Amino acid sequence: MDSVNKLLTTAEDEYHDFKAQWYSKTDRAELIKDIFSFVNTSHHKDCYLIIGVNNNHEVVGVENDSNRLNTQKITDFLHSLPIANAHTPKVKVTPITVENHTVDVIVIKDTLDVPVYLDEDKRPKYANRPIHAGQIFARENDTNTPIDESASDYLVQRLWKKRFSLDLTIQQQYVSKLKDVNNWEYFETDKIGFLYNVDPDYCMFLEEDDENRYKVESYALGQFRARMDWQKLVLKYRNRTISEFLVVFLDSARFMTLTPNLGSINPLSDNLLTFQYFIADTLEYTVERLFLSMKQGPTAPDGLQKFNLFQRVVVFENKNQKDQVLDELSGKQDYIEEQCNPTQEEIDRCRSLLKMDFNSHDTEMTESNIEHMCKEANVSQFIISYLKTM
Repeated sequence: MDSVNKLLTTAEDEYHDFKAQWYSKTDRAELIKDIFSFVNTSHHKDCYLIIGVNNNHEVVGVENDSNRLNTQKITDFLHSLPIANAHTPKVKVTPITVENHTVDVIVIKDTLDVPVYLDEDKRPKYANRPIHAGQIFARENDTNTPIDESASDYLVQRLWKKRFSLDLTIQQQYVSKLKDVNNWEYFETDKIGFLYNVDPDYCMFLEEDDENRYKVESYALGQFRARMDWQKLVLKYRNRTISEFLVVFLDSARFMTLTPNLGSINPLSDNLLTFQYFIADTLEYTVERLFLSMKQGPTAPDGLQKFNLFQRVVVFENKNQKDQVLDELSGKQDYIEEQCNPTQEEIDRCRSLLKMDFNSHDTEMTESNIEHMCKEANVSQFIISYLKTM
């Protein structure tokens, strides 16, 4: 909760608010208002209700507060409300220790399902006042909509724009559409690609790749057949190209994946320790997640194919995590190399796999290429294991 510790010294804004104590049973309507206000923000980040800190940023703690709620209780309370379209906010209560006190942090998860409001009047048991049907609470800067009012038309308009991603760039809107995995489908007409059924302006096409590339890479070694076929994936919005990625068909063309990125531990070294990776918070990996989630079509992988692929491909949460890991590992190069040098058994197993698809004179079958791929796969596996210890 490093981000919360930083917020303790930051003035209240549209991302966080301080409360000296928990809401009593008579203040449950205020709890609804405050949670809904943070859900109904036009930005795209999580929000925090920090309980046990007063408005002067003094930590007073909640360890003796009889009104405390945990995640399960507050979630049950929200599910009991007549929320329109059943879009119940997702919240999590996390206790942290600050200055020898316990502070409860209600994390209010960001969502596109806004605005959130009730479709029936509701007066929580023991509460002093009701929440009315159709009342929309929102937060602007450090201020919530008063409990006896509803948000302005301007704020509500911003929320509807957020709901339909109209406040985002076209690249960001593409990410939003890609996450709606159930509404994408594979098609074959005069072209081959993927169509977003809700809005056919979003479409991805497969095109031939004319480059002369290796027909096997380290991340293919876990499949039943290792030979790869390369194509290009072109992301289109109407007639505009948004992005292009290389894709490969693996395991006798039984499933498709985006090609991972090639990284290196200590890239200035004469003896490179390369690995394959994705970064999770990118457009690229959002496309990859879509393909991994597909249940039907000739590009959809099965569970074993996915498992074997990601035994040899690292997935970093973000660029910062990648940079941190490589910085930590750069001083351990000799140890990593010792751990990742392939055994003769690994080399022999790789050679046997490649013989199913390649002839002895093919470049892919050279001893140096086989050793390199085995070593690269081992480095990727080493980093995957290292990430689990962080």
